[in-house]
Amino acid sequence: MRVFFSISTILALGLGACTQPEDAPVSQEESMLEEAGEEAEKEPAPEGFAETAWRVAAENGARYATYFDVEGRYRDLRNGDLWQEGDWTYSDGPSGKQLCMTPDDENGVETCWQPGSVDDDTMFATGPGDRRIELTRVNYQAPEPTEGDEEE
Repeated sequence: MRVFFSISTILALGLGACTQPEDAPVSQEESMLEEAGEEAEKEPAPEGFAETAWRVAAENGARYATYFDVEGRYRDLRNGDLWQEGDWTYSDGPSGKQLCMTPDDENGVETCWQPGSVDDDTMFATGPGDRRIELTRVNYQAPEPTEGDEEE
């Protein structure tokens, strides 16, 4: 039996090496840099995610890429193979803009992330339980057309 999990679930559970633990204090140096305006060099979070793709590496070495398609669909690939598909939205949430993904799996649960600023194609996102992950922008590839999508 093949078990599917949303990449957002995997990211929430398995990427502790990418970020500080949620209860780790912010260092004084980090606070001073932010106060000194170092954040100003970064781009704000993207205005939209359609036709973008982002990669993250898990502690076990697996590489996940999520492709956000125009139609509000996403595709998660694990080491290059299709892992999960579902719907995505990017809209205002309780703490600002949130990127939410709902897998097609019948037991799929929506998971939302709040994207941060982008610095040299790297972005941190904060998700459930204040978990932070580091994402790297990669080249977007549109999905292959299916038989029903092709024009006659």
